[in-house]
Amino acid sequence: MRNLGRGSRTAFAVTGIPGGTDDVEAALLRTRLIEAAKEFSGRGGPRPLTVTVTNQPPGAAESGPRAGPTAESEAEAGPDEPSIAERARRFTATPPLYTFDRLVLPDRTLDQLLRAVHTVEQRRVLFDEWGLREIQPHPGSAINLEGAPGTGKTLAAHALAHRLGRPLIPARASQLESKYHGEGPKNLAALFHAAREQGAVLFLDEADALMSSRFETTTHGSEHAVNAMRSEMLTALDSHEGLVVLATNLVTSYDTAFDSRVWHVRFPAPDEAARAGIWRRHLPEALPLAEDVSPEGLAGVDEVTGRDIRRAVIDAAAEVLRTGRPRVRQADLLAAVERIKAGRPCRAAPTPMSMSGGPG
Repeated sequence: MRNLGRGSRTAFAVTGIPGGTDDVEAALLRTRLIEAAKEFSGRGGPRPLTVTVTNQPPGAAESGPRAGPTAESEAEAGPDEPSIAERARRFTATPPLYTFDRLVLPDRTLDQLLRAVHTVEQRRVLFDEWGLREIQPHPGSAINLEGAPGTGKTLAAHALAHRLGRPLIPARASQLESKYHGEGPKNLAALFHAAREQGAVLFLDEADALMSSRFETTTHGSEHAVNAMRSEMLTALDSHEGLVVLATNLVTSYDTAFDSRVWHVRFPAPDEAARAGIWRRHLPEALPLAEDVSPEGLAGVDEVTGRDIRRAVIDAAAEVLRTGRPRVRQADLLAAVERIKAGRPCRAAPTPMSMSGGPG
């Protein structure tokens, strides 16, 4: 790194990125070097500070035209540019809303979730006392919850955080994207920084937007930005030591590079026995129910998820209150769930499985 000394400015040039380096990896390196320089300047370093990152050998800039492919980025660390820590303040952890008692899951799915929690709870013994940190320096845990909408993925993320006694930071890919080039990876890095600083479980919904296969060639800036985000996601998962919960309806679009970094947990659509359990958990004691209400009878309505059942209970209760009747009847609940089914867009219904996913 050389101090170029541009008059009143303090300027540095960082050289050494080989010309044949993968474009995405080179872009991430430049972004991180520039971000580090901005944080340094913001903590009392020289201002204004200009940083240039290039693959030219030292002295090439002064010796004439550039030979071969180059990659250069320049940015000034002005006072208006937020640091990673400042970006991280946008993401606030909140207490989890649900516990494992709310989940209705197949035994295999529940066991997979509990295994992940156990690994986090016993990290000190496993990785420090038993020496596993030698083969896994950053013992994080990433769980990918995959399944149709409404099968309990969000509820499970909250339950995992509650089991660990940790707050939860929920986020979506759309919150991280930016129309400005290079901002997405910074926002993603800030999200993981926030999870570390707040000791929180990180929950990324619609994770396929960040985990899908990268473009093999990039001809547009938007494609390069997507690749940069996905490469940053790989790096973040490798270095993060907390629990990350991912949720998707489109796991088939995932890049194979993520397979070795996450535990895949499948949330199937609920069968009849599971639907009865979900109905029971969604009928609070304080709700005035008529004597004819039967969770087993309600479970006979198929092609519904936990989310559908929750909406139906709320819809039926609101309708009873609106019409001035004293209690919610079985017919009210059945009518509500049929209204929800009738209001769906035309698409293939979820295939019932022999075991169920929970609500949410």
